[in-house]
Amino acid sequence: GEATVTHPERVAAILAAMGMDVDSVIGGLLHQAVEDGLIKCKMVEERFGERAASLVEELSKMSSLKAKNKTIQAAETIRKMLFAMTRDIRVIIIKLADKLDNMRTLKWLPEADRKRIAAECLDIFAPLANRLGISWMKDEFEDLALKEINREAFDQIKLLVAAKKTEREAFLQKARAELSKEAAKEGMHIDVMSRAKHFYSIYQKMRKRAKGSDELYDLSGIRILCNTENDCYAVLGIAHNRWKPIEGRFKDYIAMPKSNGYRSLHTTVMAQDGNLLEIQIRTKEMHNVAEYGVASHWLY
Repeated sequence: GEATVTHPERVAAILAAMGMDVDSVIGGLLHQAVEDGLIKCKMVEERFGERAASLVEELSKMSSLKAKNKTIQAAETIRKMLFAMTRDIRVIIIKLADKLDNMRTLKWLPEADRKRIAAECLDIFAPLANRLGISWMKDEFEDLALKEINREAFDQIKLLVAAKKTEREAFLQKARAELSKEAAKEGMHIDVMSRAKHFYSIYQKMRKRAKGSDELYDLSGIRILCNTENDCYAVLGIAHNRWKPIEGRFKDYIAMPKSNGYRSLHTTVMAQDGNLLEIQIRTKEMHNVAEYGVASHWLY
């Protein structure tokens, strides 16, 4: 007697939550129906219009594209082919939503299939999401893939993040309060929030620095949203005056944005009790682009 939410409905829900337009949501609902031969694109056009039908048709063509081997060059070639095949960038966004739901429901598949799909996701779809600037989706792709490809490392990091959670939250709360208070003294209103590091970035850090989980200390992060670009730099000055900045850990992506449009200030400071604190500072508009990338266009 329980209602079951199907894969196309979940894909459509992801797209709707991203603020995508009606045609994209329809594309998410119907992409599998045309792929599976249940309906024709002409039927979609008659019922929902030419634009929705065009999205569904392009998605059905894209379904035939598979990774033949696992080299980095092959993955890059497939990413380029996906863009070349697409007249409308929304097709890529729908495809990413489709893959994200597949990754979220991998547990029902045999282990060999789970690892293959996770590797494809890490090689092709996480970089695609990153190139389009959809950071939350890239992070989730990478975490879900790590869970399948290296479960031991995933579980180890999960325990690491859970350990001392109460102390870490108390530390972050104190840091947030201090920054808000100092900014208010300068006549600025800022929104300060804790930022959870995703597991894959911790995993990459462990590999890059050749350190075990017990040697990682910079697991704490906060994100500060300001009203103006000038306020971002003013808040950076407050943070650096309050705590000692770590050499080589400052990045100005506002003056020099990333290729996907990402803009933010990044710094790491030595806060109280010797805790390292990673800080991101951006305007609310920059945050919208950082989270949703090209999809942020449809939020307006």
